[in-house]
Amino acid sequence: MAVQSSTVIEPHVCVELAVTPEAQELACALLSLFPISGIEIEGTVLRSYFQAEQWESIGKDFQQLLSQYLPLQLYSVTQVDPQDWYRAWLQQLQPEWIVDAVVVHPYPEPPSLDQYPTARDIIHIVPGTAFGTGHHASTRLAARLLLHHVMPGSTWIDAGTGSGILAILAARHGAGKVYAIDNNPYAVQEAQHNVVRNKVQGCVYVLQGDIEVVELPTVNGIVANLHADLLTRLGKKFAEHLLPEGVLIASGLLLPSADPLCHVYRQWGLREEERQQEHEWVALSFRRLL
Repeated sequence: MAVQSSTVIEPHVCVELAVTPEAQELACALLSLFPISGIEIEGTVLRSYFQAEQWESIGKDFQQLLSQYLPLQLYSVTQVDPQDWYRAWLQQLQPEWIVDAVVVHPYPEPPSLDQYPTARDIIHIVPGTAFGTGHHASTRLAARLLLHHVMPGSTWIDAGTGSGILAILAARHGAGKVYAIDNNPYAVQEAQHNVVRNKVQGCVYVLQGDIEVVELPTVNGIVANLHADLLTRLGKKFAEHLLPEGVLIASGLLLPSADPLCHVYRQWGLREEERQQEHEWVALSFRRLL
């Protein structure tokens, strides 16, 4: 399978871990808290792929967090050929049904009309190295809550857009304007390509910036698929940029983090409305009180 020239594949490292079969699900959950580009499991060897530049800054934190939860052994950290890795990554991808009628098509080639006969909506996301093709529970949970809450003509922020999948989904299901924000320039470029592929460039605006410092518009809804610490820090800012009765969707949470986040958000006038769970992952929707 050829790699499209529009996809940016930056230098990567492969981090090999020895993980028992019983601990592999938890290991994958913890790995997803970091900016991983992909995961492979072969027997008791778990390989995770990171942008080389990011690994330099997170390597110590990575090892410290995993050692708190898992008995693991770090085998090696090696440079990998990005083109070879990307080809292998594409070959193991499968379409992902977010709900019964919405499917994510993760291949470079556009979907054919008869490929998904039961789908009412086909989201075409080409996976570069940005997080988000619907294959992780946190993306699926956020998407399902988003479909419950997006209203025709509403304005949204997708905080930490990654591949742009949630912004695209909001636009395809009625949002009038979506601000898709990410601090990673590679993610921003990939999101821009995916926005064009899905023909929503008229209402999705992809912006590069740190969500903690960038100036945000006031909107009807915010969807944020981030890690728990960042969601906690952003609670006040999110509340201040929601219109009255606005909706905040928070995903990327492991189960033990959900109730503490609700407690913090209540002090900012955000009331929990809905909770969805898939295995150890949780997504929450909040309503801003008047």
